[in-house]
Amino acid sequence: MKARWIGLGIGAALCLAACGDAARPAVVEGSASPADATAGAGIVAAATAPYARAERALAAGRILAPAGDNAIEHYLDACAQPSERVRARAALAELQPYVLIAAEQAIARGDGREAARLQALIARIDSGAPALPRLRASLDALVRAREASDADGAATAMPSPAAGASAAAVERIGATAATEPVISPAHAPEPPPAAAPATATVQAPPPSALPTPPASRGVEARTPRLLQDAQPRYPLPALRARIEGEAQVAFTIQPDGSVRNARLLSSTPPGMFEASALAVARRWRFEATGRAHDSSRTVHFRLPAEAARDG
Repeated sequence: MKARWIGLGIGAALCLAACGDAARPAVVEGSASPADATAGAGIVAAATAPYARAERALAAGRILAPAGDNAIEHYLDACAQPSERVRARAALAELQPYVLIAAEQAIARGDGREAARLQALIARIDSGAPALPRLRASLDALVRAREASDADGAATAMPSPAAGASAAAVERIGATAATEPVISPAHAPEPPPAAAPATATVQAPPPSALPTPPASRGVEARTPRLLQDAQPRYPLPALRARIEGEAQVAFTIQPDGSVRNARLLSSTPPGMFEASALAVARRWRFEATGRAHDSSRTVHFRLPAEAARDG
């Protein structure tokens, strides 16, 4: 009898255990918990945030273009987020000189639309930038010059009153000639005897009056020797993106050997190395010859060995 009650107790315990397992919800293998889903959503949001888009555009070399998908505009969008505002503004401060150079180049080549777009970007970066009044004045001058050129073209295409009067005079002369009698060759008056053709002789100046060639004057025509070279500062955006390139700079060597009027001839890639190349050109020193010389140099930008190795 005691053994029977023990057996019934064990059976009841087994039944209760089986019912508990059936009531417990099954865990589907591979399903994500709510915490995992939240973490995944955070990762996706961080990857698509404006600052992350700006960093990707900078690494790809899209600093200023294309419009709407470049590092400058993405950094400006990141400034609207309190958590990203500080480092986004720091990045814009580093990139602002490149926007200014690109705007000046657009004005120089007559691209008013691109210059206006870049000027607007500078105003968004810093509404009190010292270069903004000069850019606006240059852009206004470009617009006025283009309007004047278009007006001159339209005036040239329209016939002038003087041209119309000349055409009418030609028509009247033709009509008069048609009504005048034609004189036959037999009754035509003999022409007066032709005078002897006049000849012009140019007398060569005496040897003493000939100009002296430059070589005999003792003027040195060769390019002065470079005495002090300088290394350019590698732009931080190019260093981050591991971009190499070069810029060709034209300049004037002053009589004392200093460099003035440095100007950019070309840059590869555009908008990346211009500011550094122009800055280093002003630090060059050449041999003093007592006269001015026009010259040019190509500034090469190569990544440091450790940076290239890390890449």
